[in-house]
Amino acid sequence: MPVRAGQSSTEYLKLKPGMEQAAAFLETRRYAAYKGATTEFRKMEGVAANHADKKLYVAMSQINKGMLADETGPIDDIQVEKVDAGGTYEISLAGAQIDTDGGAINSEFVPTEMYVPEPLLGRDIAADALGNTTDPDRIANTDNVFFSEKMRTLFIGEDTGMHVNNFVWDWNVDTGELSRILVVASGAEATGLQVAENVNGHAYVMSNAQHQGDWLRSMSEEVRDRLIQTVEARDGINRYGTLNYRLEAPVPGF
Repeated sequence: MPVRAGQSSTEYLKLKPGMEQAAAFLETRRYAAYKGATTEFRKMEGVAANHADKKLYVAMSQINKGMLADETGPIDDIQVEKVDAGGTYEISLAGAQIDTDGGAINSEFVPTEMYVPEPLLGRDIAADALGNTTDPDRIANTDNVFFSEKMRTLFIGEDTGMHVNNFVWDWNVDTGELSRILVVASGAEATGLQVAENVNGHAYVMSNAQHQGDWLRSMSEEVRDRLIQTVEARDGINRYGTLNYRLEAPVPGF
C-alpha cells in the first residue's frame, strides 16, 4: 500500500500477518497512514486543552509541504494555502462518533473539525527594515501553548526564525482579542510556557528564553551591529545562552 507518513516521497508498505500491534507501537505514523489516517500535517508542536468548551489547541509551526495540494501523493486530504509562519489550530471535540469502518468510537473527545482562528494565523511578508520576514503583529511559528481555564485564555510562545524577537501572546477565547505580552531577547525562542492560576490569590505566567543571540540571516548588518553593541553594554547578558553570532570578532564577556 502506498503511503506518505511525514516525508515527501511515497513508500510502499505491506503488513506481516499478526504484526498489527507491533506496527502500531513501533511505526505509529506509518501504520496510521496504512490504516487510512491523515498524516500530512507539518511540524506539529504543543497541544493544550480547553475542557469547558471541549476544544483542543494544536501548534502547527509551519503550514507548508505535505499540507499543500499535491495530486501526486497516494492521498491528498489537506489542501491549504502555504503559510511559513504557521498557525494555531482549534479542534472541536465531540462524542457519538463513528470510525471509518462504521464502528462506534468510545470517547466523548473525538476531533470533528479543525481550523485556524484568524488572529492565530501567521502572515508572511517580505523582509522589513529590521529583518522580520513575517508580520511582527501576528504570531509566527507557534511552539508551546498553555490554556488557562480560569482566564479563558490561550497563551502562545514562539520559536521562530522569522521574527527578530520572539514573543509570548495571549488570546482570549471569548473576546477573540490577541495581545503580545512578552518580548524575549533577539534570536532567542520563548519556551517552557506555563501558567499558575492561583498562588496565594495571584496568577503567574512563566516563560523561558534560550539561545539568545542567534541572529537572523535576514537582518541587515546595521541592525546586527546595534544588537551586538547592546549585548556588550550589558556585559554579556547572554553568557548562559547558546550563542551563534556568526561574526568575525568575539563579543567581550563570553
